[in-house]
Amino acid sequence: MEAKIKKPDLFEILRIKSNLKQDVFEQTSSTFELLRKTMSQITEDYQNKYEGALPIIPFEFKDRGEFELELRFGGDVLIFMMHTNVFQFSRLHEVMKTSYIHQDPTLSYCGAIHIYNFLADSFKYNRTNDIGYLIGRLFVNREKHYFIEGKREIGMLYNN
Repeated sequence: MEAKIKKPDLFEILRIKSNLKQDVFEQTSSTFELLRKTMSQITEDYQNKYEGALPIIPFEFKDRGEFELELRFGGDVLIFMMHTNVFQFSRLHEVMKTSYIHQDPTLSYCGAIHIYNFLADSFKYNRTNDIGYLIGRLFVNREKHYFIEGKREIGMLYNN
């Protein structure tokens, strides 16, 4: 008599993981849209408040497409880029040690929004060899909870 070995249903595993990643992508896209609207509103508020004021200190927002935003202020430019893939934190990452993730490991799958800082003159004078710095990453999961990683290791888990 042969023992029946229970095989995992690969199609069901694929379906579940694909749905999870799609949910994460949608929450990340929604968060990116919120950033887009907020940057636009902040820029408009600044320009209305300081219209005609001297000296003129630049504060500008540029929508660079579906996955990229630019915010210029003073001598700096912040570029926000949404990655189109979904990632799972490494098993060694601090997030994986939280009770939140222990309760449901699928919550460790996140979309990523990278934040880079450049000197404004690098863009103004088309200095393509100037270096920009990754100053932060915003990770968003399917519950729209987020984790921020930054230059000074902000590293905290937040609710939406």
